[in-house]
Amino acid sequence: MIDENAFGLLIVYLSIEDDEYDGEREDFVTRYKAFRDLMRARLSNQPPSDLARAIDLGHSFYVELIESDNECDLISWLRMTRAELSDSGYLTAGILTFGSSWYDAAEPHPAITDIGTARLVNASGPSEPLRRALSAEAASRGDDDAGAPGWGPGLYLDVDAVEALGRKPKNEPTIMRSGGAAYFRAGS
Repeated sequence: MIDENAFGLLIVYLSIEDDEYDGEREDFVTRYKAFRDLMRARLSNQPPSDLARAIDLGHSFYVELIESDNECDLISWLRMTRAELSDSGYLTAGILTFGSSWYDAAEPHPAITDIGTARLVNASGPSEPLRRALSAEAASRGDDDAGAPGWGPGLYLDVDAVEALGRKPKNEPTIMRSGGAAYFRAGS
């Protein structure tokens, strides 16, 4: 296994539970499948890198690429992905992260292992970008029962990711923290 700096991109279907509970089963299944199909088409037709690794988490898609494999403007890629989903009526959060990721070149594909009666999907090695993305996703949702509003839909950029891209915000952003990382909103 090798340790590489990597970017993580998480696209979250924020209103998935609302869509599930507000309608008929068949309507939700159709809507969920359309979200999945839109994301798969985006990754197939316009991936952020030819070497990107993606994970379908059901409620979201996570894409990770090694820093040296960065072939496009990742912020623009997230913006365009969210815009396509918004045009189809999806409420989303897009999160860009950066950090250390362990990758096993000998096992480049996810492995499915039977462990007793359970099936284990090993989709990633230790990944700071993935951990940060999931932490930011939790912050975007908040906790209604505890009266803690979330960040809501938007484009959230990890300060470390922006720095790694060699970019700077146009003005001094409001910093939001989650899971040991600092983020700012770069669009609603």
